[in-house]
Amino acid sequence: MGKRICITVFIALMILISCYFPVLADNPSPLQRSTVNGMSIILQKNKSEIAQITLVLKTGSGIEPADKKGIAYIMNNIVYFILNNDSQAMADPVDVVTEPDYTLITMTTLARDIKPTLQRIKTLLSEPIYSYDIVADLKEALTTNLKATLVQTKTYSDFTKAYYGADHPYNDWPDLKTIQSISGPDVYKWYRQTYQPGNAILSIAGGVRQSMQDIESIFSNMKSETVDRHLVIQPSLLSQDKYCQQVDPNGRATSICMGFSAPRMQDPEFPAFRVITYYLEEYQHYFEELRGKEGLFYSASVYYDYIDKPKSPNIAFITMTNPDSLKAVEARTLEVIQKLMNSGIAQDEIDKVVKAMKTEDEAQKVNGKGLATRNALSQYLQTQFVYDEILLPQLEQVKTEDIQKAAKKYLQHYIEVSYVPKKVEQPF
Repeated sequence: MGKRICITVFIALMILISCYFPVLADNPSPLQRSTVNGMSIILQKNKSEIAQITLVLKTGSGIEPADKKGIAYIMNNIVYFILNNDSQAMADPVDVVTEPDYTLITMTTLARDIKPTLQRIKTLLSEPIYSYDIVADLKEALTTNLKATLVQTKTYSDFTKAYYGADHPYNDWPDLKTIQSISGPDVYKWYRQTYQPGNAILSIAGGVRQSMQDIESIFSNMKSETVDRHLVIQPSLLSQDKYCQQVDPNGRATSICMGFSAPRMQDPEFPAFRVITYYLEEYQHYFEELRGKEGLFYSASVYYDYIDKPKSPNIAFITMTNPDSLKAVEARTLEVIQKLMNSGIAQDEIDKVVKAMKTEDEAQKVNGKGLATRNALSQYLQTQFVYDEILLPQLEQVKTEDIQKAAKKYLQHYIEVSYVPKKVEQPF
């Protein structure tokens, strides 16, 4: 549930044309690495007809001042509109994602158009972006969006606040009060402290014709200020259950979020937990079974944010259901959790899950999508486990008892947040 910073329907009006360009992404070349003016550059070539570019800025919304939450979203929206309003060479719309630990900008372009695209990135990191009018407009737009937030999003944001605490960097949801306190100079200062070459990782993958030396020359004459604003966060592990219920005055359905602790990528239980989450969400999704057999859910999802919140992730079960089914949803969810702790997952089911994950990974390798992003995040997060391909050998070693062990460690306690419709008295 990474928080996309597109706050208008602009992206819906853009045409996704990447499917028209055949991709042959097999046998990528070895990674090439370099550093120019403090910016890390990663290059990996393949036979694709497109090029993927990912820019990771090592500053995210987690370091915003507590009374000015929303600065990163406003700044990154400005970047989003600038890049997409000049996207003739793009095969896909430019995407800008704001996370607590980092900002992620992804682009897909034709291989022949990569040089002007890199020039645009250089401009982004070199020339100040600032406009009082745009900041004012974005504050108004973000305020409007917050007022119209879906109840499922409110439920999850309330869970985040309850899980981490109101002042925790990972509780990065802005609110109306903090948005109104943001000034133009606040946004400009955020740009100066974030969009710096020394704060960036540039990852390029695909049918790139330029050499690493060519790419280095593009960025060779930039100035860079020193930036060191990384988050230091200890992992959270729930020690007791918590409940929070609120009334949704305009709702007709009940929204529920039941959240549990979860391992980081570097924790030994991570492979088993990846099997658990894939089993629940993709392969043998228990929500689908209960929706079909008992009609308990209108919609449901399982969200494990190990990349979005890598230093202290959690897993959340988010559902919409009939108001009378709240207790049934809670009971059936806990049944599934209890079964994982008591019995794990049968070995033949684990093998099927791993096979399905392997098939999915092979499909992604064929089209080459996401390679630049995985390379960049692997370096920044200091783990190769953002690649399922790298993780697969460990997944193949997961046993039923590993599932039980991981479930018992992380799924013992939970936080439940629900929004229930306001009861309307029936007329006589």
